[in-house]
Amino acid sequence: MRQKDLFFVRHAPSIPSGFLYGRTDADIAAIDPKESNWLRTRLNECSAIISSPARRCVKSYQMIYPDQPPPRIIAPLWEQSFGEWEGMAYDQLPDIGEKSGSDLVDFCPPEGESFADLCRRVNKGLSTILAEEEAEKIAVFAHAGVIRASLAQALENPVAALKFEIGHLSVTHIRALLEPAKPSQFSIVCVNAGR
Repeated sequence: MRQKDLFFVRHAPSIPSGFLYGRTDADIAAIDPKESNWLRTRLNECSAIISSPARRCVKSYQMIYPDQPPPRIIAPLWEQSFGEWEGMAYDQLPDIGEKSGSDLVDFCPPEGESFADLCRRVNKGLSTILAEEEAEKIAVFAHAGVIRASLAQALENPVAALKFEIGHLSVTHIRALLEPAKPSQFSIVCVNAGR
């Protein structure tokens, strides 16, 4: 049985802070050199680098690896779209009341996507990566929602995946177990590891 290791890195903090960024293409703050060194060491064995198209993901990669070629862009790895709520200050977001875990998975902001929609989209992106990338260790620069959606696939449980905290510049390591003519199976090595 072959395996591939996916090391998901959440991008650096967005600026300005305090706003909801999904598809909004926000910039990022500078990355502390100690953080960059830690990430380079943690991702040392990765021979393929993939990124969401978002500037905050691509620029995080470029700050950590300033002398390396651009990452491969996978469009389905964009963050969840929050529709009409995009770019709103957190303290201005509407109160959606208490919701169960399954209700939160299916909740869709006006003109946006639900977490369930995001999971379906990210699953397509992961299938592309696993089918097309020859590397056995792959770094993926992405968003908190995308990382939770990847955990949802590994756990086969989107409600449980929503309970994970994903810090900026943290590493989440998911191992894909690949068997010909069978769906991929996953194990979770670590979540939200940081310096």
